[in-house]
Amino acid sequence: MTGNFLPSSTLHGAAELLIAHGGDPKPLMTALHMDAEALHKPDIPVPAGAVGTFLERAGEAAHCRSFGIRLALRSGMAILGPLWVLLRNAETVGQMFEDLAGHYELFTTAAAVTMESADGGVFVGWDTAAGLTGSSIQAVEFVIALFCNEIRLRADPQWTPSLVQFRHSPPAQLHDHQQVFGSRIQFQGERNALFLDQATLALPVNGSGARSRALLSSMLRLDQDALNAGISRRVEGVVRALLPYAPCSLQDVSRVFGMAPRTLQEHLSSSETSFKVIKDQVRSDLALKYLQQSSLSLSEIADILGYGALSSFSHSFRRWHGCSASAFRRQAAM
Repeated sequence: MTGNFLPSSTLHGAAELLIAHGGDPKPLMTALHMDAEALHKPDIPVPAGAVGTFLERAGEAAHCRSFGIRLALRSGMAILGPLWVLLRNAETVGQMFEDLAGHYELFTTAAAVTMESADGGVFVGWDTAAGLTGSSIQAVEFVIALFCNEIRLRADPQWTPSLVQFRHSPPAQLHDHQQVFGSRIQFQGERNALFLDQATLALPVNGSGARSRALLSSMLRLDQDALNAGISRRVEGVVRALLPYAPCSLQDVSRVFGMAPRTLQEHLSSSETSFKVIKDQVRSDLALKYLQQSSLSLSEIADILGYGALSSFSHSFRRWHGCSASAFRRQAAM
């Protein structure tokens, strides 16, 4: 279902890191039935479970137990796409993680970010959703390392969390882990999380200041003055960004804009369109792109676009383009 995919930007730097360790990413992608283009293009949906498996196998192929941690050093939380605009607008580190936990499903429903209060601070946790099978050690360490790297940008360069906990067993060597997480690491614990004390939570988030706020206003939190001009285009942009990775219902999108679903519908109606029309147009366009630019199967494309059955997608595609999806792909390949 939609939401169990991740943008291929999640794999940014993975191919280069694997090659640097003497490995070859192409056989891994083939074995996992993942589009090889996902290693180089940022906007191809890839199955979340396959991403986790790729990281595990890449670590094995590279003979690098800390592959996820090293990948985090090449990446950043900008992989969250439009959601990152919201996070950078937070006043403090604490608010940034509150926003991340509250809106993470807009990025994917294949995992969850949690916040749990404790004496003197908060545990920020990350875990894959129920139903995703296989080891997630590399993925967990990758995400927690991303969190630490982002906080370090707001704090002293030598900052490390008060405590990091992992459910899995410790590696034979801890050098890379201690470089990123500090000396207080607990393995075989009850959660995958880092503990942030009150001083860390209060750190200011000094992203790009007014520019971030302007982007947020135009992309995620439209103010009243902006509603009269281009709202349909703005809604289309949000739908296009979220559709492969979240349920993307009217309720989901209206929440991104900070308004009631009925209010958003009214604004769209004044622009002589509707949410249903916009979503249908985006589905039509994305279907063409996936058929032309990826090796995703028709069933996978239907799944990504939020169709419960391939037959429903096939019916829509014929309505949009006057031919079957399979015929279009054959013609595009000629």
